[in-house]
Amino acid sequence: MEIVLRPVSDRFFQEAVLPVLTHAMGNAALALEALSGILADEQSRFLCEQLISAGAHGGLSTLEPESWAELVDRLVFLQWSQGEAGWEVAGQRAGYAGDWDEALHLAMMVESPDYPYAHAREARAERDAFRLKPRGDMGLASLVAGVWEPFPDFPPDQIFSTQGRGEYVPRDRFAFADWAWRPGGMVAQWNQSLPRKLERLLTREQERLKLTSLPEREELLAYWSGKATQPPPLAVVFSGLGPRAPGWIQEIGVITGHVREAAQEHTALVSLVTKGVEMHL
Repeated sequence: MEIVLRPVSDRFFQEAVLPVLTHAMGNAALALEALSGILADEQSRFLCEQLISAGAHGGLSTLEPESWAELVDRLVFLQWSQGEAGWEVAGQRAGYAGDWDEALHLAMMVESPDYPYAHAREARAERDAFRLKPRGDMGLASLVAGVWEPFPDFPPDQIFSTQGRGEYVPRDRFAFADWAWRPGGMVAQWNQSLPRKLERLLTREQERLKLTSLPEREELLAYWSGKATQPPPLAVVFSGLGPRAPGWIQEIGVITGHVREAAQEHTALVSLVTKGVEMHL
């Protein structure tokens, strides 16, 4: 399985995407009519009209699945900008794409001070449990696992699903699915806290390696913060942790780089677990 992280317009997601998904749960036709009225993208407007004319006389279950899937894909994963005639497609931004399990592993290394990343079996068990019942207080790891924050007014796993994971518990204000988003303000907060969390990870590595100091600490932090374009050569961190461990340095830099860029551009982030998409309508 792969995970995709993509920056999207924070304002468009809050003003267009969230309202249509919320209202479509009860009255899809009215939700689509309202959405069509604020869009300047001809293909999206066509899909709205097609869904309405096909008989959207209730909630999501009344919508034609293929057209609905295409519309949601355009709304959630394309770049949108405000034009004179309404919201228009501004293209598609390249985001992060990588192995889902590896990305969750790296995100938990950064976010959790107790994650047993140096012990493969224990780390695997913790990731597997986290995927089935993710926590909402783990920052980037929670997003990778599909937790929604803020809590949505609709069950996101009923919009679409790729792996069949999902839970929606209004009384606990908890929801997760195979896709999720975070508003720009939260992404900015993550970016502010990253230096402290990355320092903590290096301190754990120094203790694991029983070193008095990490010779490449400053170079690693410079790379992970975007101040250096390449990681230090022959770094000792994560040594002895298996054949994939040497790549963790660069991959952490790539993932945190996407968080940093989104924060600098004041955009939201969307996550999606890909492969074998199955619509639940």
